[in-house]
Amino acid sequence: MTHLPKPQPEALAHSIRVSERIAERLVLARGWLSFAEFMQLALYEPGLGYYSAGASKFGGAGDFVTAPEISPLFAEVVAEQIDLALRAVDSGDLLELGPGTGAFAAGAIDVFNRCGTPIERYRMLEVSADLRERQAERLARVNHAHPSREWCDRLPEAFSGVIFGNEILDALPCERFVTHDDQYWRLGVGLASESSSGEPRFEWRVRPADGSAPGDDEFRREAAHLQQSLRALGIELPNDYCGEWQVGLDGWFESMATSLTSGVMLLADYGLPRSQLYHPDRARGSLRCYYRHHAHDDPFLWPGLNDITAWVDFTRVAEAAERAGLQVQGFTTQMAFLAGGGIEQAMARALDAESLASSGARVAEQSKLAGGLRRLLMPGEMGESVKFVMLGRGDEIDLPAFALRDLRHTL
Repeated sequence: MTHLPKPQPEALAHSIRVSERIAERLVLARGWLSFAEFMQLALYEPGLGYYSAGASKFGGAGDFVTAPEISPLFAEVVAEQIDLALRAVDSGDLLELGPGTGAFAAGAIDVFNRCGTPIERYRMLEVSADLRERQAERLARVNHAHPSREWCDRLPEAFSGVIFGNEILDALPCERFVTHDDQYWRLGVGLASESSSGEPRFEWRVRPADGSAPGDDEFRREAAHLQQSLRALGIELPNDYCGEWQVGLDGWFESMATSLTSGVMLLADYGLPRSQLYHPDRARGSLRCYYRHHAHDDPFLWPGLNDITAWVDFTRVAEAAERAGLQVQGFTTQMAFLAGGGIEQAMARALDAESLASSGARVAEQSKLAGGLRRLLMPGEMGESVKFVMLGRGDEIDLPAFALRDLRHTL
C-alpha cells in the first residue's frame, strides 16, 4: 500500500478509535466477527464509522467521485426520466436515498423547473447530520425554491411517487465466503498481532458455518440458495473461490415496499446478474476499498477512513424485490440508460447555453463535458459496470431510457 497517501495525524487518531471499537466487539464475540459486522462498524458506527463521521467523502477532497459529480448531464438525463415517471404515476413526490453532496438534487431541481414537472416535495433520506448540512448549503445556491425540500432520517410511512438511489446497495454490509470442498465457508475477521504502537490490527479468519456463531443459520440458507441457483445455470465454483453478497436485502426491500404504496423505485449501482457476478473467472470477488481516489483491496487498512463496497447481485435484488411485492420494470446498463434517455440532446443543450458567450468558453465546456461523458458511458469506466433497475407496483411504466437495451432476461 505504499502508493496510498498517508493520513494526517488527526485522521490516524480517528482510525485508531474505530479500530479500538471493533477490537472491543471482537473480544465480546470471542475473537471472530462476520465481515458484515466488521463492515457495519467501519462504515456506520455512530460518531465513528466512515459514513457517520464528519470527514469529506465525495468529490475532489474526498475518496471517490459519483456520477452526479462527474457530469451534470447525469442528473439531467435521470431527472427527465423521473419527470416522465412522476407524470405516469400521477404523483408529486420524489424521495432520494443517500443524497451525498446534493449534486444530483441541485441538478434535478433545475430540470424539474425547466420541464414543469408536477412535483410538490423533494425528500432526502439522510442520516448523517454533516452531510445534511452540506446538502442544504448546496441546495441553497439553487435559484428555484420549488419544489419544497425535506430531510428525513427514516422512510415515510406511506409514499406515493418515485424513490431514487444512486450507489446505495453496494455500500450495504456484505458477507464474504470462500469455497472449500464444495462447501461455502464464512470469511470473517479476527485480531492479528498488535503493532509496535499497540493499536489493534485485523486479519481474515475462515470458518465453517456450523451454528456456533451468530448469523450461521442465515449464512447457510443464503449459501444453499446461491449454490443451487448457480448449479441451475450450469456454474460450479472452483475451490478457494471468494465472493460476497449483501446481507439483509429481503428486509431492505420489504421496508421499501411497505413505504411505497404506489409508484416506482429507480436504483443505480455497480453490479451484475448472478450468472456473470459469480463466474468462475471472478475468483477473488468484487470487494473494493477507496481512499483519496485510490482503489485497493485491504478493508483492514485505516478503518473508518476508507469506503468499502462490493458489487451487487442484481438477480438477488430482483428476487428480494419480487418477494416484497415489487415487479422489475426495467434493467439495463448505465450506458444504455443514459443514451436511451437522451444524453446527446442534453449535451447539445448544455453547449447552446447562453452563458457560453465566447468560443473559448464553449471549447472549454465541450472538453469538460466530453471527459465526463467518457467516464459515464465507456465500458471500461462506468458504462457497463453500473446498472439501472426500476421496480414498481401496478401497471408497468415504459421509460425511454430502458428501451434501448432491455436486459431483464439476464436476471
